[in-house]
Amino acid sequence: MTKYEELCKAFGQSSDDWNAYRERSIFFVARMLTGFVSYLGAPSDRVKFLPPEPRDDSSGMTYTPMGAAKLEKDGWWVAYTRLTLSVGEGVYPRLNALIKFCVRVEPDKFTVRVGDSARFHTILDGDAAALETVYQEACETSKAYFTSGLQRFLDEITNDDSRKIGFV
Repeated sequence: MTKYEELCKAFGQSSDDWNAYRERSIFFVARMLTGFVSYLGAPSDRVKFLPPEPRDDSSGMTYTPMGAAKLEKDGWWVAYTRLTLSVGEGVYPRLNALIKFCVRVEPDKFTVRVGDSARFHTILDGDAAALETVYQEACETSKAYFTSGLQRFLDEITNDDSRKIGFV
């Protein structure tokens, strides 16, 4: 085997390794996102999956849970679940709430972070039940955000900005 052929073989192995890593990562993120929606019991017409950019509907794109997962420069896979929230069917206001999930993929485990939380969840390969704590954190953090809205408004420190009530 020539040195060139050795380089070609090394390149082929590297490509195979990258594809296996990418596939494993995307499948895990997809399982996590669909598991979260199932955990919530959210109606499918009130859920969208979005990549880090663009996170709006102006592009008209629809993403699957697998398609929403993107590898960021810092080595974390990031995807968003957008939930359309309302106080009742056909009742306004409605709010599109974004919940960010970050995943770092390692050979034998996954590290998951909800949003920019300082808390990290270690999920061993094949332990889907361990995702329950991730789902709980995402749900409880979101509920706490909504229930503390008035206090956040009252505590808000402003300079030249005006205070805002509601979701802007």
